[in-house]
Amino acid sequence: MALRCKRCGSEEQVKNGFMKGLQRYRCKACGLNFTETPPRGNPLHIRLTAVLLYVSGLSMNRTAKLLGVSTPTVMTWIEQFAKVYAQKPKPDGRAVVVELDDMWRALKKGPASTGSGRLGIALRDGSSTGSWAVVTELPWSGSSNA
Repeated sequence: MALRCKRCGSEEQVKNGFMKGLQRYRCKACGLNFTETPPRGNPLHIRLTAVLLYVSGLSMNRTAKLLGVSTPTVMTWIEQFAKVYAQKPKPDGRAVVVELDDMWRALKKGPASTGSGRLGIALRDGSSTGSWAVVTELPWSGSSNA
């Protein structure tokens, strides 16, 4: 497998000295100096597993623990996935805007000081009665529940 430039993907480079004991290369196409280092981060299959576990109902904390990563990492993967694949629907008259702390009090019958105070959009699913979806931004700052 040929070495590729990390910026432009070109396979044409020349040796250009050493950096911290590693061979350094200069890309002929864009001029980037780089070394051959292993890719950083977790593999794609781990990130997809985290998203699938979360959308299947597992909490972010439990998903993180099962995969051996941090909860903020799982949250970042979910946000990145949502930006690309789960665009927010445009309201077409069926949406109701509610404040999440009001909804939290109604569902959990907790004290008035609970909830996030953020706005959310509740969409009623037209295929069956009683099915609702809540759309809100992640992350919830200050929230310890996942």
